[in-house]
Amino acid sequence: MTVTTENTIRTYKASGKLMLFGEYLVLNGSDSLAFPLKFGQTLTVTKSDELTWESYAKDGMWFSAAMSSDFTVLKTNNEEVAEILRQLLLVIRAEKPDLDFNQAFKSEANFDLNWGIGSSSTLISLLSQWSGVAARKLLDVSFGGSGYDVACATAEAAIIYANGEVKKEVHLQESVTNQLLFIYLGNKQNSREEIKRFKDRIVTQEHIDTMNALISNALQTSEIEVFEQQLDQSEELISSVIGTTKLKERLFADYPYSIKSLGAWGGDFFMATYRDLQTAKNYFEDKGHDVLFTYKEFIK
Repeated sequence: MTVTTENTIRTYKASGKLMLFGEYLVLNGSDSLAFPLKFGQTLTVTKSDELTWESYAKDGMWFSAAMSSDFTVLKTNNEEVAEILRQLLLVIRAEKPDLDFNQAFKSEANFDLNWGIGSSSTLISLLSQWSGVAARKLLDVSFGGSGYDVACATAEAAIIYANGEVKKEVHLQESVTNQLLFIYLGNKQNSREEIKRFKDRIVTQEHIDTMNALISNALQTSEIEVFEQQLDQSEELISSVIGTTKLKERLFADYPYSIKSLGAWGGDFFMATYRDLQTAKNYFEDKGHDVLFTYKEFIK
């Protein structure tokens, strides 16, 4: 989404993301079911005499840089991030040589960057929206991955994503979404490293067909118990493929309902089903997980 004012201030918006079904297997052609979030990032671009960049999150400014006309970094508080940004700008200039880069860029995320819900993918989407260079091209030369995350950045509803494109927008039944809770586990996962590790795993057509069927069943049901069966079977499937113990078995064995890992299994958000919201919140808060959202609070 783009907003332009009379003062040539342009504002772009991108949503964060979560993948509920199809994690890892989407890299081998399976369907995935993913959500755009109510949390995201905005980019404000204003004409300037030089190229400057400032990035803000909930705790204030975390990154700043100034660059010359050839994208040499003149000053920055984070050389690693500055180099990623420089490489992205170089690609953009190669694609759009007439673009004016003397701009003051200001990005603002309304979430904790440690949450792992799309600080990188929203940046890619914002730069794509500003420059007109395809988000997938920018993703491929920087962070990599299936591309579902940059697709979520501009989606208006849940999507089925496969083979590099959005197949369709979908909607889960409200009787199901009213019983879903999203909880932050506490450690940001490095998706790029997990993807590298996954490439050594064997994925069969049966694995892909099974995942596609689970997604189809999950979208069709209005019963939470049937939905939970799809979640549990997905956890079994991915656990066997990537050789990792299921999250519920590892940390929440006494929880009475389903626990579903999201995205690159590890330290970011996970999802739990429930029957009574307060009881579920109490359970996870007692275990030290006090960053949690209902579906309506979290999903766009």
